[in-house]
Amino acid sequence: MAIIGNLYKLEEFLNRENLHIVFNYFKEAINKNSDTHKRIFSLPVGSFEKVKITKDIFALEQVFYTKERESCFIESHKKYIDFQLILSGNEQMEYIDINKLEIENSYDEKKDLITYKLVDNTSKFLLQENDLAIFFPDDAHIGLSKYKGPELVYKTVIKLPLDLY
Repeated sequence: MAIIGNLYKLEEFLNRENLHIVFNYFKEAINKNSDTHKRIFSLPVGSFEKVKITKDIFALEQVFYTKERESCFIESHKKYIDFQLILSGNEQMEYIDINKLEIENSYDEKKDLITYKLVDNTSKFLLQENDLAIFFPDDAHIGLSKYKGPELVYKTVIKLPLDLY
């Protein structure tokens, strides 16, 4: 069950104690005066920085150019829920239930990653500034894909352990 929407509306909808840490970090990330925002927007293109939020929760702060869909892959995770927030730019994302896919690379426990063979029957959606997509373990997804053309994206992804949800 993927959840997609505006950061502020989802915060109201998902008002759970353990998620306050996630939403507080995101509010810092979008606040142009915060150290978190300044840190992310000072990263060079191609960055993929892991930042500890708590003992168990971390963020992957990213700066990249979107690319052709064929250069991307479908992935899912077992241990973590992905909270993916776009800070700047547009990224075409895709979602599909893992039961509709054929595994390409089996589970890598160290990376918490399963990849699947690329298919065309995914649900496609556009993430723009302050849009948040939440992917649970049954939600395979494709990221990094361009919308109309390649563009620079600033993004942060919170990895929340499933047992904290």
